[in-house]
Amino acid sequence: MYKVLYHERNEKTLSKQLLRSGTSIGANIEEGIASFSKKEFIYKLQISYKEAYESFFGLSFYIKQSSLMIQNLIL
Repeated sequence: MYKVLYHERNEKTLSKQLLRSGTSIGANIEEGIASFSKKEFIYKLQISYKEAYESFFGLSFYIKQSSLMIQNLIL
């Protein structure tokens, strides 16, 4: 998705943000698995959830923006 947005769609800022938030999900889950306490584990998974939501929001925003641009071209 990063490659498509960055190279084909010229969405530099959004693609980089999606790459950061998307890779952060897995990194935080791994940190949570290696945590020393249940509290730390839960905290890392909460961060992962927030990053996943941010990624979802970014993709949703891009899809809505693209749909509006297409509608304006048709009209």
